[in-house]
Amino acid sequence: MKKNYLALSLLLLVGLTGFSAHAQRDSRHESHDVVTPLINSANTEELKKSLQENAPSTPNDNGLPRFAIVGKDRQFYLGIGAQFLGEAMFDFGDPMPSALDFTPSSITPKTPGNGGATRFAWQSSSFYMNFVAMPNSGNSIGVFFKAKFTGANNGIKVSHFYGKFRGLTMGYTNSLFTDGDAMPMTIDSEGPNGSVSISLFTAYWTQSFNKNFSGAIGIDAPTGDLSLDNTTQFVSQRIPAIPLYLQYAWNDGDSHVRLSGIYRPMQYRNLDVAKNKTVNGGGIQLSGMTKVVDNLSVQFDATYGAGISNYLQDDNGLALDAVMTSTPGKLKAVKNMGLTAGLNYAFNPKLTANLSYSHLTNWMPDGAITTKDTYRYGDYAAANLIYAFNKFLSAGIEYDYGHMKTFGGEGLHSNRIQAQLAVTF
Repeated sequence: MKKNYLALSLLLLVGLTGFSAHAQRDSRHESHDVVTPLINSANTEELKKSLQENAPSTPNDNGLPRFAIVGKDRQFYLGIGAQFLGEAMFDFGDPMPSALDFTPSSITPKTPGNGGATRFAWQSSSFYMNFVAMPNSGNSIGVFFKAKFTGANNGIKVSHFYGKFRGLTMGYTNSLFTDGDAMPMTIDSEGPNGSVSISLFTAYWTQSFNKNFSGAIGIDAPTGDLSLDNTTQFVSQRIPAIPLYLQYAWNDGDSHVRLSGIYRPMQYRNLDVAKNKTVNGGGIQLSGMTKVVDNLSVQFDATYGAGISNYLQDDNGLALDAVMTSTPGKLKAVKNMGLTAGLNYAFNPKLTANLSYSHLTNWMPDGAITTKDTYRYGDYAAANLIYAFNKFLSAGIEYDYGHMKTFGGEGLHSNRIQAQLAVTF
């Protein structure tokens, strides 16, 4: 009955509503004259393209300002923008702690009288600076900065701060292992639980081999999210992770398929033998997006590996990169699989719909010591519609469903209906 209710709810939402999260990024941005040049004239499409290429590619990470200062002889473009996101939501089922992020792994058991909640949020609102010097040249330089209000006590938290020169990108932003263009668009600020999504200090080089093929390789700042006991100890991380990919694109870059890989070593101290040890992690990912017909597109990603839990959306921060074992002082990597699929349909230039499903599974290594409430697997589904009134204003509605199960066998379910008003300038 619950499965039938879920399927019926998704179909009803897609059929009766019609704003899309994709519209919040694409339909609105694909219209002409999205960015208005100030002080000096410029070709508005070239201006938009330069600023868009300098911004992050993840779907709910808007970085395209509505106004930009154009330097003399078009030597630079400077856009300073902001996006207000006002959201109202109703949760029912087992409680979801966050009003911003719909995270299946964080669902908690409901207590009497707490089976539903109405909440409001604005903290995913952001402001950003997008600067490109010497645009449309081989020596183009880009700088991008973005911050949200998701810090402690609604404080400002930097989500991106990086620079670009030729094929080099360096700074605090998404890992190269993240394929932002392949992620389905959701009003929920976190998005699909099985997708790769992590922000850290990184540096990588991208290279186009021809019109269709490109590749990249980089380093991510050393990190490790480890489960420890009294025979192990966390130590300073020494070796960066190495992500890389090979990509084939067509339809002028609107479609692509990407094969990614990552090597991720993590250090800890084995107190039983008084020596530092390394857990070697790594993974592969197949991802992409393509148009099926003119108005219908598909996004997908499939990730498998061990020791990469912190790179997966739902596992982030759960100390599941490597866990304790029955052998004193020995940690082993946790195996993971993340699967995500999304559909986007544009009814017209203003109205689009998105449907997405994602699954994440964790497998414990032989001899692992875990508690019964350790996260085993989870599912995430979202259906939304967004209507873009103009390039400044859009509104949307979304239904989110989350399910999680622990290694102790406990299963929890949560539902959310949320509406969003977005003002971008």
